[in-house]
Amino acid sequence: MDGVDDITGGDEKRRHALRQVLNQLARSNNPLLREMATAVQEGQLTLRQAAASNTYGTELTTPFHTFWTAYQEMTPEERVDLAARS
Repeated sequence: MDGVDDITGGDEKRRHALRQVLNQLARSNNPLLREMATAVQEGQLTLRQAAASNTYGTELTTPFHTFWTAYQEMTPEERVDLAARS
């Protein structure tokens, strides 16, 4: 169990989107993010463990802040459009 269901609350769209992100990270140019995504996919690490770790948590913080800043600047319509594309 990779913790995806736990984090997404069983929501199928969120689960699918999160798995897509993990697949992208597993192909990332960043070796730490590749390692983390692969470990989660293989069940060696949960997403919560990865986010809480000093090693992977730091690597995840920067891209998340970039996304969150852009998300907060979106109009409600842009947010709906983004969610529909996920």
